[in-house]
Amino acid sequence: MAESLLDPIEQESELARLDALRSLDLLDTPREQEYDELVQLASEVCGTPISLVSLVDANRQWFKAAIGLAAKETPRNVSFCSHAIQRPGLFVIENAEQDPRFQNNSLVTGAPGIRFYAGMPLHSPNGHAVGTLCVIDTVPRTLTQSQKNALTILGGQVETRMELRAKQKSLEAALKQNDRLYTELRTQNNLFLAFMNNGPFVSYIKDGDGRMVFYNDRLAERFGVTTHQWVGLLDREIWPPHVAEELRRNDLAILNANELAEIAEEIPAPDGTLTHWRSYKFPFHNQNGEPMLAGMSIDVTGQLQQQAELNKALQEKMQLAASLESSTLLFQTFVDKNPNICFFKSRDGKYLAYNARFAELFGIDMQAWIGKTDQEARPGPLADRIREMDIRILNQEEVFEYPWHMENAAGQTVWHKSFKFPISTADGNKILAGVAIDITPEILKEHELSRANAKLEELATTDALTGLCNRRSFEERIAAAFALSTRRSLPLSLIIMDIDNFKKRNDTYGHAAGDNALRALATVLSSGMRTGDVAARIGGEEFAMLLTGTDLTGASILAERMRSRLRAADCGPGGELTVSMGIAALSAGTRDWEQLISHADNAMYEAKRAGKNRFVLSTESDPPVQDKTD
Repeated sequence: MAESLLDPIEQESELARLDALRSLDLLDTPREQEYDELVQLASEVCGTPISLVSLVDANRQWFKAAIGLAAKETPRNVSFCSHAIQRPGLFVIENAEQDPRFQNNSLVTGAPGIRFYAGMPLHSPNGHAVGTLCVIDTVPRTLTQSQKNALTILGGQVETRMELRAKQKSLEAALKQNDRLYTELRTQNNLFLAFMNNGPFVSYIKDGDGRMVFYNDRLAERFGVTTHQWVGLLDREIWPPHVAEELRRNDLAILNANELAEIAEEIPAPDGTLTHWRSYKFPFHNQNGEPMLAGMSIDVTGQLQQQAELNKALQEKMQLAASLESSTLLFQTFVDKNPNICFFKSRDGKYLAYNARFAELFGIDMQAWIGKTDQEARPGPLADRIREMDIRILNQEEVFEYPWHMENAAGQTVWHKSFKFPISTADGNKILAGVAIDITPEILKEHELSRANAKLEELATTDALTGLCNRRSFEERIAAAFALSTRRSLPLSLIIMDIDNFKKRNDTYGHAAGDNALRALATVLSSGMRTGDVAARIGGEEFAMLLTGTDLTGASILAERMRSRLRAADCGPGGELTVSMGIAALSAGTRDWEQLISHADNAMYEAKRAGKNRFVLSTESDPPVQDKTD
């Protein structure tokens, strides 16, 4: 593209385009097989000697993949691709010498002598045109519609690879961020538990209804209960009625006042003696906005005179209480807001917690599986295999990564990549944590890419008009069949045929009539094939049939049968269609498959000279293979 002054809007757009290009992190990277294969396929489909994946930088165009061109980059001011990215769709120059935009271009007047160019713009995930997939020839040419379609499809595949590369980078960054946040959260949570369980006080958290949500080890030890025995119980289910009423009255007053309070409370000990406590209670709201009450109490029985020490402890506890609330809310918010699936299981396989994404995937509420194992939540062989895996992960103490798919609650198939790993809690218990990342869009892209590759492979090996194999595919098949038949001493025959008076039919009735004749012959050949045989259009009106496991006699019978079917076929304008056929068979002296084709071809021309509408068996004698040890 010739250098020009850009107005402010164009300059801003170009800067955004260059930012998009560089964010792909593709410039000056090593060659990659998947891009090389795409330019190879583009060159073969379009029949051009040169094909490139070109990225248009500020002052150059750099080639991520190239065939037929040794240069790795060229200046942008002579770039055809700079023109291609400025407009939507396929950009085609059929003869650069006759195009005023390019006739004086150094790439046209000098090496490599560009005459033909076709470029499909490549867009970054945010829609900026960053380069092209292009094909180039040194002679003028015109692409067929099929070739244009194929080049458009290939351009889409290049864009898909660039998008997958960008998503992979984002995923890797997200995983690193998740790891960092998890480590920070675990550290904070461990600090919170260490503080709560090692401080000189009993601490507890209740919900708005007065149910015990949490209490520390010191409270459990002081009142002779286990660490979870009172969780979920109301005051009246724990204490004598008069004590429970007093505690609830104090708690409600603090919740209604919405402020920290210092209260003197009397609680009976397990042995029935009355103990005196100085309690510090304060309200807060959990991540769902629900009112909660936190409390820290110190046994001041026999220590009421030490008020000064208690005032100091209060200051410390208030600060630590704020830290507790902050770290707990941070962890809960991380789990609940995480776009990935998160869950935690106890060592015996029971679900301890999971986030909303987990519940959404399985179509359950946030409490349905809490306290249940997989065998209880969804019985069956899958649950047994999951339990076996979890036990292995807990014992090996390492991160286990695996892909899986399932039908979600809406009946849609979704794919995930899961990471499971063991963690140790502050009390030394080992639990299992899991994170699953939704990779459904990437999997669907891969499936779409596979279907597109299959379609392109078909386009590259099939004759578009007749549906038979093209010459490239036929040569691959005959080479393989010749090698197998030679190695195993199996019969192999080849029929080469040419439509009689085809040019006259075209000249008299038009090319549409000629196309009808070609399709009619293809239909006859297809109907006469057996499993293992190959029918192909190898030239304009020239066809071939490769007959595996068939000698000259069998080939002659099949040739006569095809002539009979052709006489009965509807060949459109021009009437009956006849062909001249040459038949050759593999012999001990046949050097290679090219010689077999030559023998059949010579026999076909002998049939032409003998009056057409017949077949001739090859009588050429193959020289014996010389002993190479002489």
